[in-house]
Amino acid sequence: MAAYIGIGSNVGDRRDFCSRALGLLGLLPESALTAYSSTYETQPVGDVGGPFLNLVAEVQTGLEPRRLLAILQETEQGLGRDAERRAGPRTLDLDLLLYGDRVINEEGVLVVPHPRLHLRRFVLTPLAELAPTRRHPTLHHTMAELLSSLQDPHEVRRVDDPVVPWIRPAGRCGLAGM
Repeated sequence: MAAYIGIGSNVGDRRDFCSRALGLLGLLPESALTAYSSTYETQPVGDVGGPFLNLVAEVQTGLEPRRLLAILQETEQGLGRDAERRAGPRTLDLDLLLYGDRVINEEGVLVVPHPRLHLRRFVLTPLAELAPTRRHPTLHHTMAELLSSLQDPHEVRRVDDPVVPWIRPAGRCGLAGM
């Protein structure tokens, strides 16, 4: 199953945290890191500190969504994220954006597709780069269509220096979009 995971950091060495997250995604059990987007610098939404680095990874996985989410949360905490704080500055933020075409609504536990995916430029820009023709499971528009119609005023700037030039996705060569 193709899972799309949003990666973000706005505390400390942001590039290192994103790089480490990608490396750890490549080590997930029953999974393979198959692609990842370019890296983007974005202003935070709300009062959560300085600018974020954001990107999206595609992972082919045999893990069930709840298990994948649990591993993502363990990874965040292992890299210094405060589990008690929903908003605020983050060493690492990992969001399960899409899990194939599945729609999951376990309120308070897991909601897929991510409920704000279609409202946030910092998510849609790297996701549309990586999977422009993938359709949103409930809105039925492609990621490229959602991005082109987005009203989010927040600026998203591509970072020329890739986060992890040393990681080669299993299914593709090099960085997405290059």
